[in-house]
Amino acid sequence: MARANFVKKAQKDIFTFGKRVEYVSSKGKREGQTLSKTDRTIPRDDNDTVFIAKGESYYWWQFQNSPKQYSKTPPRASQLTQSGYLSTLYGIAEQIEDFSADSAEELTNFVEDIKGQLEELRDTTQESLENMPENLQYSPTAELLQERVDALETAINEFDGFDLDYDEKEEEELEELVAEENDIDTEDENWREQITEEQIEEKRQELESEWVQEKLEEIQGISIE
Repeated sequence: MARANFVKKAQKDIFTFGKRVEYVSSKGKREGQTLSKTDRTIPRDDNDTVFIAKGESYYWWQFQNSPKQYSKTPPRASQLTQSGYLSTLYGIAEQIEDFSADSAEELTNFVEDIKGQLEELRDTTQESLENMPENLQYSPTAELLQERVDALETAINEFDGFDLDYDEKEEEELEELVAEENDIDTEDENWREQITEEQIEEKRQELESEWVQEKLEEIQGISIE
């Protein structure tokens, strides 16, 4: 897990890349040794731009024996772990959380992409399990890997069983809905002439968008962890 300080104000400009500098260690086994690190308060060259300006609020986190990471926005769970598995899994969850769409096609493509990412993570995890030495096949690590494979398989099956068939309304139904919303008397034999193509298309898109949002809420309720 990363050591973090979530809100600070920059005392100096923090650059995108920073410059590699040498320093003398003053603690631990390396005391007195000359080491090097990247100092992001010093520009690497004339082309290095300011990432966080002096006085701006920022977030930072750091893993052991690694340089500090900086961001103008709060770090996500996928950034705060060094586990390749968890970083990938959290990243998928964040994609689902952040996703928005208005069309059924966009949603369908997104679900297929997420399912593909889960399948790839499952296969990689299964491969790690199968490649473990025989004497470790029943170890806690092997049990953890099997639990992860099973959880991913469950999530994939849920996505597989998800109904993404959007039943688009016919033109006549759309016309009636538009008429109802605009207090148009459908008993009048010329009532359809009071409705424009733009109103019909707007209603078509509105209904599809509502369906997509309902389905997206269901998708976001699927546990992948």
